[in-house]
Amino acid sequence: MTFYNNCAYCRRNNQLKDRRLVQVVIVRRDSIRGIQIMLSQRIHPDKPYFNMMQGTRGKVDVYTDNNGHEILETEEDAAMRETLEESEIILEKEKLQKFWSETVPSQLEWTARRCNVQDATYNVTLSIFIYPWDWIQEPIATESDKSSDWTWHTFQEVIFMNLIPMLQKNQDFIFQEIGKYFNYCEIESLGEQEENDISPLTEKEFNTFKNKTEKVTTKEIIAIEKYKKGVTLEINRL
Repeated sequence: MTFYNNCAYCRRNNQLKDRRLVQVVIVRRDSIRGIQIMLSQRIHPDKPYFNMMQGTRGKVDVYTDNNGHEILETEEDAAMRETLEESEIILEKEKLQKFWSETVPSQLEWTARRCNVQDATYNVTLSIFIYPWDWIQEPIATESDKSSDWTWHTFQEVIFMNLIPMLQKNQDFIFQEIGKYFNYCEIESLGEQEENDISPLTEKEFNTFKNKTEKVTTKEIIAIEKYKKGVTLEINRL
């Protein structure tokens, strides 16, 4: 297992301690249902994100050496370890692809709740990986008190799900990255103005989207996210 020393990083960032969380999205391409994502539902009522859907996920372990310096496990090793612990699937590091990462200053050790740098104690980094399933290892729910069985879902099904924030926030980007891997999405490079000009789906369009069988376009993904954000705002006003 590989580790890296965090001391230099801390000194460069006002001695904020580094904390990292990883999320792995395991995907496959089914000959009948197309691209699918492996998810489970969080079922422990006393744990955060109750009833939300997630991939394999967890914390990057932190160790202290003999000199009192913090040493962190690498994100890749953490992703592999957490996936093994939660699903008994063994990942191959060379197939693990990190495609999104964000670091925020936080007062909370394992929560990416942004605050002013001068008030922060930690730099919390969130990272998302995708991994192609090998069709050999069957996922096993090893934490039955916390999560449901692992199940496979199409893009259209995932759109209607209540995902944990890290996945929900980046859903369109996740779809694009998976689509590029399988050459499923019609990927377009859009400028900021082009994205702003895209209108959200109507309720009727959104409800019929799950029956779509052809390739998903970047513009459709953005339109879906705009629709969902609009619905969320309406609910919050009630």
